[in-house]
Amino acid sequence: MINFTEIQDDGEIWEFFARDLLEEIGFQIISSPDRGADNGKDILVSEEIKGNLGKYKFTWLVSCKNFSKSNKSVNEKEETNILERMKSAGADGFLGIYSTIASSGLNRRLYELRNTKDIKDYKIFDQKIIESYLVKVGFSHLLMRYFPESYRRIKPIHLVAEEYIPLKCRECGKDLLEAWYTEPGRSIVVFVRRYDEERDLEIIEDIYWCCKGACDNKCQTIIERNGLLTGYEDIDALILPSYFLEWTISIMASIRAQEKKYSDKAFEQLKLFTLILSQRVLREMTEKEKESVQEIRNLPF
Repeated sequence: MINFTEIQDDGEIWEFFARDLLEEIGFQIISSPDRGADNGKDILVSEEIKGNLGKYKFTWLVSCKNFSKSNKSVNEKEETNILERMKSAGADGFLGIYSTIASSGLNRRLYELRNTKDIKDYKIFDQKIIESYLVKVGFSHLLMRYFPESYRRIKPIHLVAEEYIPLKCRECGKDLLEAWYTEPGRSIVVFVRRYDEERDLEIIEDIYWCCKGACDNKCQTIIERNGLLTGYEDIDALILPSYFLEWTISIMASIRAQEKKYSDKAFEQLKLFTLILSQRVLREMTEKEKESVQEIRNLPF
């Protein structure tokens, strides 16, 4: 999904990316990457662990390895003197931030160190785990900064309003925006309609969104019992910017031409759907653009 070779260097930029990712996740940065010999310590971070009787600070030594160009795994030869490095840094655990994966030998070595209680814990953020973070809500600015080509291709979810609004399936409650990354082509938006022969007018009574298959079938059964009809659009198509724009304009045109009438409920649902879907269609604004928007809002009209 993400092309990690967009970060070309083997060290410095990858370390800065790792630092920014960990900070976004919620870790406190104790020491940032710097140039020169690092004595095996790339970054030192901490987090607050909550237990049944209180809270305590847990410190991680972070090792950053970018082998995306060779696509080789990170083995124990690249991660030498783990225990000594951790003791020197005063760290409780070891955290690897890798653009590929850890070898079985390195995983075994870390497991043994934890099993013998030489270290308290270890974690590996490999390419798949990093990907899963970067497509989550609130991380798109990191994807845009460090992987611009992947950002343009993936179009991650980002904030349009003050907070993220999920696109929940009417039947099962699944967030269809997040599910798209693992289940593309599995969601639709449905227009519930009836035809008023007396006025020669199509009336949209309701709009909802759901998973294809079982969820759609259950919703359809209820609609048919009420003698109503449906039409739908694939959400996969609507997240394409040009089609989203065409679709929006066509709806405005049909309302303007009085070809269709929307009930109050349907119109509110249409506005909500457009807002929610824009979190996938629109791009992330820069800080300067956000400031400009705020200035425009403050202008007297």
